[in-house]
Amino acid sequence: MERTAPELLYLETKWAALIPYRATSELLTDVLPLDHAVCTAVLRGNIHKVAQRMEGKLGEEHYLFITPNETEVQSLPDPGPPLTVGLDGGYMHSCEQPNRQEGWFEVIVGKSITADGDAKCVAFVHKRDSKPKRRIFELLKSQGAHANQPVTFLSDGGETVRNLQLYLNPLAEHLLDWFHVAMKLTVMGQMNKGM
Repeated sequence: MERTAPELLYLETKWAALIPYRATSELLTDVLPLDHAVCTAVLRGNIHKVAQRMEGKLGEEHYLFITPNETEVQSLPDPGPPLTVGLDGGYMHSCEQPNRQEGWFEVIVGKSITADGDAKCVAFVHKRDSKPKRRIFELLKSQGAHANQPVTFLSDGGETVRNLQLYLNPLAEHLLDWFHVAMKLTVMGQMNKGM
């Protein structure tokens, strides 16, 4: 039985996604007429329940997502300007590991921007998430992407990120972003100078 009001659960989830749990607890106590502070363990538990419910609503993972047939193509709306999606990965260290050599994991983050400037973000832990392509596909779908909607993917060309964006959209254009290319060339140039 749910004992937390949906409005409070919404604020807990939204604020805890942006700031630490303790700061969220203090902010809720300051802003709302609560008779006691929300314990961070209760806050963490409530957020975990919301995350599980959201995961349950996520569809199945597929290798290939958009494969329209000819009758569907005729009924699709006119494609708008292309969506731009940036994807990148980075390594983080788990705080629960016994030493600094263990416990590294890769986090993939992405941001999708429409021509109007509306942006949505996605993040997940690589090799832990069982539905990474579905997650990115749902991000595109939430911004109105159709099978005939052009999408531009920007990434560093790393294998994990490159494999995620393949076969998500038939009109996708895949570009290397210059920041990552310049970084790799700089490192190679410095290695060359050291020889």
